[in-house]
Amino acid sequence: MLPMTDDERRDIETHLKEHFRLSLAIQVKAAHVLYGHLRVPRFQKSFMVKAERLIADPFFFYFFGYMDLKTMAFRTPVFFVPSEVVHRDAVHRRKGDLLYYNLVASMDPRSHDRWRAYACDPAELADRIVRFLREQARATRITQGANLASVLADPGTLFVTRAA
Repeated sequence: MLPMTDDERRDIETHLKEHFRLSLAIQVKAAHVLYGHLRVPRFQKSFMVKAERLIADPFFFYFFGYMDLKTMAFRTPVFFVPSEVVHRDAVHRRKGDLLYYNLVASMDPRSHDRWRAYACDPAELADRIVRFLREQARATRITQGANLASVLADPGTLFVTRAA
């Protein structure tokens, strides 16, 4: 199952300019309250999803952020996490056909919790997304090139593409 519309748990979809076949779907999870734990602020977000609608795809990410209601901006850090990682590492339980998730992440930049690798300044998020999509586009071209070589080996085959 691939995420295709918001009713499939996709809030944002983005792609590189002129690369429409390679897109990234993002589910946004925001909170406006931080919780203290030994005086270290922690971001916490709980959510549930029907088991049948759980999407774990390399091109589906979660964005977790604390929205400061005074400044109306996301406070550093925000967390941009692949769906597979959230589904595997966030605390979760199943009740009937529903999965309940609870992500708790330290807002301390010196933290070494499991979410630190996915933390960044909100201003850095666009660069992370572009870097991910460019890496995927490069990998896709390499794979397509390997497949193309076998097709081009057939006599009389002509390959036409846009000039670089």
